[in-house]
Amino acid sequence: MLRDKLFAYHKWATQEILAHTEHYGDDIYQKAGASSFSSIKETVSHVITVEKLWFLRMAGTEKPAAEQFNVETIAKARQAFMLLHAEMELYFSTLSEEQWLEVMPFTNLRGDSFEETREEMLFTFINHASYHRGQITSLLRQFGKEGKAIDYIYFPKENR
Repeated sequence: MLRDKLFAYHKWATQEILAHTEHYGDDIYQKAGASSFSSIKETVSHVITVEKLWFLRMAGTEKPAAEQFNVETIAKARQAFMLLHAEMELYFSTLSEEQWLEVMPFTNLRGDSFEETREEMLFTFINHASYHRGQITSLLRQFGKEGKAIDYIYFPKENR
């Protein structure tokens, strides 16, 4: 099913960009750069916080609070994502097709009301994370380091 493939890709891409960054060390991870967030670490912190918000919305919490994760090092960030993604995957496995298509009301952090299906929420946070993985690649290049190709086209090739 497409949802399963996209989530599998998302988990893979998250771990790939973090593993690639880990190769350069925590100094690069925490180094200040020019982007919408001040460092790779701050970008990662934002992404995992937002993913948890979407997960809570998918589970029926209309106004979830933003949770802060310990992502001080790349190793801690990788672990935090693995745990969150395992929790998400377990929850997703319990959903019927009808539940994936159920419209869920929620309020964003600005106080705006929305309604989306769980499926739309899944696509939203995967797209959001892809955007920020691109920013991480740009930050690495700013620091004179090589980026990592993690477009979807590489996922099936490496995961057959």
